[in-house]
Formats: sequence, C-alpha cells, structure tokens
Amino acid sequence: MDIQINLSVRYPTEVKLIKHALNGDTKAAERILYYLSSSNPILCQIMQKAIHDLQDSRIWRQLLRYLAWHRWDEYIDRDQRFGLDATERIDQAIIEVFTQDDHKWEKPEKETALLAYLADDTDLLIQQACAYLLALRGFSQAIPVLTDTIKNGTRKWQLRAIKALETLNDARCARPLLMALIMDRDEVHREARRALHNLGPLAKSVWIEALNHPDKHIRWEAARGLGRIGDVRAVGILAGGLLDESYAVRWATSDVLANLGAKAIPAILTILSRYPLNEQSRTAAYHALHGILSASIQGYIKPLLDALHGPAPGIEAPIVAQRLLLEWEITDEMKSKKKQESTRSEKIV
Repeated sequence: MDIQINLSVRYPTEVKLIKHALNGDTKAAERILYYLSSSNPILCQIMQKAIHDLQDSRIWRQLLRYLAWHRWDEYIDRDQRFGLDATERIDQAIIEVFTQDDHKWEKPEKETALLAYLADDTDLLIQQACAYLLALRGFSQAIPVLTDTIKNGTRKWQLRAIKALETLNDARCARPLLMALIMDRDEVHREARRALHNLGPLAKSVWIEALNHPDKHIRWEAARGLGRIGDVRAVGILAGGLLDESYAVRWATSDVLANLGAKAIPAILTILSRYPLNEQSRTAAYHALHGILSASIQGYIKPLLDALHGPAPGIEAPIVAQRLLLEWEITDEMKSKKKQESTRSEKIV
C-alpha cells in the first residue's frame, strides 16, 4: 500500500517510515528505534521531528507502550536497547516528544490521548507513563496515579513519579513525596528529600507531621526541612525537637534554631521555662542559643547561658528563661504598638 505524505513535513522519508511501522512493518519500527537510540543527537532529533510532523493519533499509543513496556509491537527493541545509555536515550527522546509541541495541533491531540489513557486502569504501566507525562505538562490530575506509583511502582517508575511530583510544584505533592522519603534509605529516599526541599513552603505541613514520626531519621529530616523553609510560624513546633530522645534530632533542631536567629528565641525560652528537661535537652538548648550570632541577642541571653552552665541548671534555667520570655513578649508588644502608631500617623499626614 502506497502511503501518501504531506510534502510540507520536514523529513518525509522518516514520516513514511513511521506510518509503515504503525501499519505493522517491524523492519520500519526497528529503524525508528535505531534513530531514537543513536548516540548521534542529530539522528535522534530527525526522528523526533518526524514524529512531531506525523498527524496520526495511533503514534501516541505506540509511543506510550514503548515508554512503559519497552516494546513497539513484538519486543523488537532488544537490539536497540543494548545498554543503559541506549535505553535512557530512547526514553528521553519519547518523553521530549510528548512534552514539547512543535505544532499547534499537537497539544490538544496529545493531552486528549494522555487524559484518556490516564483514566484507563486496564494497563497500569501505561497509566503510570501517562501520569508522568501529564505532570511534566503541568496537569495536577496526575497526582493520584503518581501517588499509587510511589506505593506500588517499580524503582524506575517511583523515581519518575518523584520527579513528576516535584515538577508540578503543588502542595498536594508533598504527602506522596514524604511517603517516598519514608520508604527506604536509597535512591528513592534521596530523590524524595531533594524534591521536598525544592517544594519549599508547600511542604511545611508534611514536615510538621513528620516531626512526630517514630523513625528518628525521618524526624531529623523534618527538622532540617523546616529549617530550610525558615517559616517563623513553625518555629514553636520545631523547637519541640530539643526534647527528642534522639541525639541526632536534638542537634539538628538546635542547629536550625540557631540559624533562625532572633525568631527562635521565644520558642527556645518557652521550652526551657515550661517543660522538664534532662541534661541532654538543656545542652541542645544551650547550643541553639549560643549559636545565634547576634551580639545584642548574646548580651540579652547571657544570664540564661550562665544558668544553663551553672551548678543547678534544672532549677535556675527555667526561672531565668521565664523572666526573659516575659521581657521579650513585653518588648514585642511595645514595638507592635509603636509600629501601629507610626502607621496611623503616616495615614493622617
């Protein structure tokens, strides 16, 4: 059968090759895979452009199957996937075709196909591939499938799901990323931690939740995650880590509080004045206070630092901390009133 090709396409020979492959020609499909697996980027780009130019909706299903299952029709890819590099080149080439649009008509066609396959759970790997590609295109509808991929997918697809959730940059992505962080200590854990840090304030609520996780390593990660966000509204909860039974969590917390500077003072004073502390927790609190570099703050808290290093820290430190906390609150209230008065004056003028 002679296949007619629009002469306006950039690479008519390659487009014709793809059409033959879609009609069942395995030799043509092998040739396509040769292009996509080539270490020569020009060959790969030629085939990508040919795919972009092809106005045949069947190509999206075939490429999805290939990305998900590493096959076109009859596992003709074995010779092309002769090594990890070749596999990565093929997969990346397909991902780029799905996420980049060379023509206006491509966008709705791809997105319609991907959303349809996303809703079809008869082939879970294709569903995972759709979720990954849709997330890269900015579709939050992919989050439930990506969450399930974190739970049940292969390691390769778990890592892709993490990347996709990070790309979406949505607060709803934080919980499945925390799930991935908790799962192991290997690559999935490392990538989930990086993705959560990159979500920034969007991950705040799950980091706060993780402060109470039974695994001390997760509590340590949570303290560090909240520290990177630097949100003063979480500092009170974060300071509770000074009471943690784990040395690592206490010291991670004290480092974070020290880096927060003056914003952390009320929370540390609250812990010291209202909770019974053992020697380890008092030492962590001392480390946090001593690590604040401001000279004025150091002068202000010197009596407390002396009490913490004194002969009866369990008795003296809470008393001094309570007094300093009261003074801090009074000073803050006065500053707030002055600011309000200044604002009113400016409005009158």
